Amino acid sequence: MKQISMQVNPGNLVKSLKFSFTNKTTALGELMQNARRAGAASVQFEFAPETKILQITDNGCGINSIETLLTVAESGWDADVVAQEHPFGIGFLSALFACRHIAVVSKSGRISVNTEDVLSFKPVTVSPVTDWNGITRIKMLGVELESKLIESTLKRFAKGFPIPVFFNGESLERDQVLDSGLDFVDTEVGSVHLVGLDKPDGAHYAFEVYLQGLPIYRSHLYCSTTHVIHLDSARFHARLPDRDNLVDESDVIKLIHQALQQAIENRLLQLKSTLSAQDFVQFFDMMRHWGLLGLLNDVEVLPQQAVRKITSYPVCDSELYGCFTACPEKPVTRAEVENRQVEIVDIEGDIQSDGAARFMFAWMRDSLIYEGCLDNGHWIHSMIRSLDEEEVMIDLVNQTHASRFKGSWVWVDVKFCDSYRIRIGNDVVEITSQAFYEGNENGGCIVMPKDDGSAAVLEQVSTFRSEHEDYQEAIHETDGDAFSTFVIANVLTDSGQAFHRLLPSFQGCPSLYGKAFEVVLDKNGQVALVTAV
Repeated sequence: MKQISMQVNPGNLVKSLKFSFTNKTTALGELMQNARRAGAASVQFEFAPETKILQITDNGCGINSIETLLTVAESGWDADVVAQEHPFGIGFLSALFACRHIAVVSKSGRISVNTEDVLSFKPVTVSPVTDWNGITRIKMLGVELESKLIESTLKRFAKGFPIPVFFNGESLERDQVLDSGLDFVDTEVGSVHLVGLDKPDGAHYAFEVYLQGLPIYRSHLYCSTTHVIHLDSARFHARLPDRDNLVDESDVIKLIHQALQQAIENRLLQLKSTLSAQDFVQFFDMMRHWGLLGLLNDVEVLPQQAVRKITSYPVCDSELYGCFTACPEKPVTRAEVENRQVEIVDIEGDIQSDGAARFMFAWMRDSLIYEGCLDNGHWIHSMIRSLDEEEVMIDLVNQTHASRFKGSWVWVDVKFCDSYRIRIGNDVVEITSQAFYEGNENGGCIVMPKDDGSAAVLEQVSTFRSEHEDYQEAIHETDGDAFSTFVIANVLTDSGQAFHRLLPSFQGCPSLYGKAFEVVLDKNGQVALVTAV
């Protein structure tokens, strides 16, 4: 019986690692990290685009062993750094892949070698350094990066980096570092700085995540202002080899969300203790985004965003015809709701299928429609009147007749009356100037009071959308014109005027000009006989 074990082909492994690094810019972050771990006060990058030479210098403790530097998977850092930061020992390898020739000078020696020779495991001569001045210098020749890319990458890397970073002599901005003066709080995942919580309209939901000072996650790519998180490096790890993603990223992001939620809740609780109820409810959107609406349960003021006021004629498609509701101008107090000065109602029905009666009722009574967004424990739930659960009664006042409108798109029965009353429970509203649609489930009729001669009610009846959801605007306009004519003809008391209103134009037939005709209509309103007089 033969026993075998896993083996490694070092040459092929290193060649394969070349294709593991997603970006050549990875080397910049790795060299920054090496300088920081060495205790450098700063790290400086100088790039000469004409020669393609990139030089990196730092004043850290220096490289203890050039041999270790060239050993894959051997970091060379002390036990504390290994325990806290989990260095992989392949950072310098990224620099070898990013240039043609590399030279290193530090306390343990000096090398100058073609990177291809190093990667092919050829011997490297290490010359001693007897007069080391405390500066570790790495010179990369034949760098295949543009100056603008190097600069932009370093600027991004420097924003949260613990030590100053210089590029061609310029100090790069570090406005998100832990010692930048920002107010950081300790959380389960690390240090968190919150932005935009000082005022309701300053709320921001994006966040930037750093690990060991380098950016590793951004929730929204195009948001300029973000919460800042510096992860606990002893707990969280970056994925090999680029370190630009977190290990178990989706799970870590959930933990970050939880930590942000807790930190924001603590900040909002502080605000709650100092602000008036009217001012505190202005943070509604922020609380909703972070799942903190329970903070409003004992606040005696209702957020404006929790209710809507009907401000114009209700329609079946707000996206198409325009929204007919808006937030009230000011928050509503609990006392106003309890004393019935303000009525909060719940309407979830669809105007096309269930009809517009409940919406018309709420509109006439200035009721506010609950948006259904507050926490289940909020006091408002015991005071909401659900109109969907109450029976609706429609009384037509002085109904004259009913007729059928046949348009190009809409065919619908219309009941004509002086006015109509909508009765829900013990409350009644009477409407004289706005028609309404009873809904497909309630007979599909339009109730038309005498003071409404418009075609607005068609926007309760139909969306004028095709089977492909395309809006048929021209047909809508045609039916609207025809309906207005239809209504006027039906409400005129003089039958001659009504007949005249419904007649088409005869301008296309000069032979009829100046003639008189006798027209007989059948019981269905169709022309039965036309006789020249």
